[in-house]
Amino acid sequence: MQRLVKLAALLAKTLGYIGALAVVAMMLHISLDVILRNAFRYSMNTVPEIVARYYMTALAFLPLAWLEMRRDMISVELLDFALSARARRISDVSVMLLASVVYGLLAWTNWGKAMRETRVGTLVEIADYKMAVWHSFYFAPIGFTLAAVACLLLAFGRLFPVIGTPIEEAIHER
Repeated sequence: MQRLVKLAALLAKTLGYIGALAVVAMMLHISLDVILRNAFRYSMNTVPEIVARYYMTALAFLPLAWLEMRRDMISVELLDFALSARARRISDVSVMLLASVVYGLLAWTNWGKAMRETRVGTLVEIADYKMAVWHSFYFAPIGFTLAAVACLLLAFGRLFPVIGTPIEEAIHER
């Protein structure tokens, strides 16, 4: 179980870093386009499509598991202060299991969409250039799948402290 936890934490962290790298790449790509357009009157036509299809989707979906494992997702704890420790644990586990089911359903539908786009070979036509974009449809299902696994691990970790301690250690390892 400890290997699974470490693997999930490593994957989540790696995808989180890829999402962060997408932000930097997007910034550099847009800056280069602006400089080329203003200094040399040359515009890279593919920038809006690459930003929308690749950078933004990688940024939105890949870090989900990392955020879940670090417990950095937005949460509203309206009644937590009034709950006993046992009731809070039940509430936490219920929320994590529900989140896992939702992520699982989102992953399942998005895997189907990604497969369909791959079979079709989805392209975007920009002026006289056809750019393949079917690859970008895999960011969502990958992110949702790992987020569902992360939520399941966190739920089990909350239920069984023997599992929960290695999860906390794996998440906060440098």
